[in-house]
Amino acid sequence: MLKRIILIFLVSGMAHAEIRGKYASTTPARMHEFANSHIYTGKANSQTLSGVWEGGKDVCYPFSDANIKIYAGTGQCCLSIKEIGDRYVFSKILFSGDKTGKLYDMCAHSVMKRQK
Repeated sequence: MLKRIILIFLVSGMAHAEIRGKYASTTPARMHEFANSHIYTGKANSQTLSGVWEGGKDVCYPFSDANIKIYAGTGQCCLSIKEIGDRYVFSKILFSGDKTGKLYDMCAHSVMKRQK
């Protein structure tokens, strides 16, 4: 029951701290890890990138759908993360910065599973 309540807060963007965790897709191989102290690690297309993240309702104002913002390399990425069944849907809302940088590949629509 507690897990379900936490996930409801996650979906609504009210408890951005619950975004912390590691998420991975199968095809294409993509991974996001939102660690304690707001450290971000991402992997896509055999490339790894580190940075920082923040979450919350107005993190990418005026784009209210976004509930997480990643700062890494030469870019910034706003994503919406929501739970559907046992999967998490990552939707790209906004990207700014160098589109040839590593973060651009990681800032993409994907369906992922939370890793344990």
